[in-house]
Amino acid sequence: MSRRFLVTLGLLLLSFVAQAADPLAAWNNTATKQAIITFVQKVTTPGGTDFIPVEQRIAVFDMDGTLMVEKPLPAAVMPIVAEVKAAVEQHPELKNKPAVAALLSGNIPALEATGQAGLNDVVSAATEGRTTDDVATDMQHLVATMKNQHYGKPYTQLGYEPMIELLGYLRANGFQTWIASGSPVAFTRAFSQQVFGIPPQQVIGSSLETRFAEKDHRAVLLYTGKIGHIDDREGKPPAINLAIGMRPVFVAGNVGGQGDIAMMRYSKDRVGPSFQLLINHDDATREFAYAEKNHYSLDAARQYGFTVASIKDDWSNVFTTSPSGDAPSPEQTR
Repeated sequence: MSRRFLVTLGLLLLSFVAQAADPLAAWNNTATKQAIITFVQKVTTPGGTDFIPVEQRIAVFDMDGTLMVEKPLPAAVMPIVAEVKAAVEQHPELKNKPAVAALLSGNIPALEATGQAGLNDVVSAATEGRTTDDVATDMQHLVATMKNQHYGKPYTQLGYEPMIELLGYLRANGFQTWIASGSPVAFTRAFSQQVFGIPPQQVIGSSLETRFAEKDHRAVLLYTGKIGHIDDREGKPPAINLAIGMRPVFVAGNVGGQGDIAMMRYSKDRVGPSFQLLINHDDATREFAYAEKNHYSLDAARQYGFTVASIKDDWSNVFTTSPSGDAPSPEQTR
């Protein structure tokens, strides 16, 4: 065995070890990455002034736009459309409701214009009288088959690699990771374990009212067709408190809909150290570029001291594979 071969082998092994030692390999070596690592180190170092006991290490993540792609449409819209279409086939009169008609035509602005009443009509059409078990089964099937219109791939393959790494890094350091999403909780629970390693009992989401009933000699829960709680904006902190009972130490959200600032402020104002991460969608080449027209979330980040992660500058890779399913492109790996 030649000396040159041994040197080459040694360099390869060193390179492998260096890569394996970096828990956030899909993050560029920027101030954002260092801020995350520094925070985790200081709150997990016993005896330190900022040490946080394991039982208090709660990390809460928004999902759409924070853990996975949400454009052109959030993932949860797809199964809702499918359920409403099935309901309309059996009850054609439902399509006379403006919100249902807007949803089926893909006119999201028109759907939003119908407000809470329209949302109730859509939810009622999709779920009223169905059991939670039946809806859960349908969700499992729909999640496995629905594809993002832009990338042509299942949403379950479009989780952000840097954020999946971050979830693993936090769990390796004693954090309990949760999702708090505006998407229906029944939808998110269908794949949270598979994609993000987060069990369904650690998912908080928008919920629908249910009632106890008996069907085919079995005890079941039936959806009433009414919305129970919208887990978005100011609705997130109460839902987090109800499910967890304490303020999160680490919270991550994203720009684009103003939906995550309330829970980030809720975390920021806990007694003791905390970290708030705001994902900025500023990479039109590898993902999408968007934010609120009034810059609400970015202004809030500056005002309250949140850490902003630029997809363009802070992420060396966005997805585990390119949108076509091949190896990452040069733009994705630089």
